[in-house]
Amino acid sequence: MSTPDQIFLAAASFIAYTYAAYPAGIWALSRTQPDECAPPLPDDACPEVTVVISAHNEAARVQRRIDNLRCLDYPQDKLHLLFVSDGSSDRTAELLRQFPGVQVIEHAERGGKAHALNAAMARAKTPVVLFCDMRQTAERQSLRLLVSTLVQPGVGAVSGELTHVDPGTQVAANIGLYWRYEKWIRKSESRWRSVVGATGAFYAIKTPYFVPLAPGTLLDDFEIPMQIARQGQRVLLDGRSLVFDELQNDMAGERKRKLRTLGGNFQSFARHPWLFSPRGNPIWLQFLSHKVFRLAVPYAMVCALISSLLSSTGWVQCLAAAQVAFYTAALIGMRSQTWRKSRLIAFATVFVELNWTAMQAGLQFASGRLDLQWEKT
Repeated sequence: MSTPDQIFLAAASFIAYTYAAYPAGIWALSRTQPDECAPPLPDDACPEVTVVISAHNEAARVQRRIDNLRCLDYPQDKLHLLFVSDGSSDRTAELLRQFPGVQVIEHAERGGKAHALNAAMARAKTPVVLFCDMRQTAERQSLRLLVSTLVQPGVGAVSGELTHVDPGTQVAANIGLYWRYEKWIRKSESRWRSVVGATGAFYAIKTPYFVPLAPGTLLDDFEIPMQIARQGQRVLLDGRSLVFDELQNDMAGERKRKLRTLGGNFQSFARHPWLFSPRGNPIWLQFLSHKVFRLAVPYAMVCALISSLLSSTGWVQCLAAAQVAFYTAALIGMRSQTWRKSRLIAFATVFVELNWTAMQAGLQFASGRLDLQWEKT
């Protein structure tokens, strides 16, 4: 077998493991475990919860966010709302203070989300803390269901399931094959042992397991749960606990968000080398397979394409032609919204865009050009 063929097989096998073999394997393993979702707790068994939200210039969303939290099916005398106004220049802090029972920490200068969350956690005294954002809304029973799973022995963090809706009709939208595929993997990881990270829009932790975030941390919803997993606690996903978010119409803003999120992975990897140690990271295999290998796939794609084009073997040349057709379909989808209505072209476009963004994020982080400022969307 020629060298180009060997390189192609290695690269193709790596991609196949990351996107097919690992998801199928973790799903099969998850079937051997019982469902972790616990029945809803009665009122008298519900622990006190502090809801922590960091906000920057969110005056327009204050009323809706408070209304949603006050409508949750959870004993209101056990629910404490704590907001951090992170350098807001609008009326965010002023409006929040108008609501009875709402605690507000106001920072005149913007310190970033990690700084805001650390400040809130220094004040939180309840056994459970719920992290959520200003933009999303939660289904009425979400918190009770989330906490019911969290209080089980050996569980340190639980996140809800993010569901996208159309901002015009408020009807659940088809958010694409890729997101459904991603949630399938997370549910399998949760049932087997632990999810690699949490859904940042709505996740709860047992307060004693919180580890303060380093300044400038981009991915609190990755680092906080992973630090909890490091302490031997499980991180679960409760698919019954639904939180709703509107689909984003601003594609430029969505690309910037993805770039910052993927770049945040590189930041966490560099800051926490223990993540790569089988001894230090109890979910080491899931971490490598789900997080690290995904970020290496773009380079494997380049190797697979180039090596197959250089090959003199017939079947490898056929696969080279298939790759060229796939990337051509992705380019067509990027340039034409009409063609993007085709499921095949839409899949190719999303897959290539995601991997191209991952490559950009890695290069920006390595060169020090990654934007570390947390922005609302």
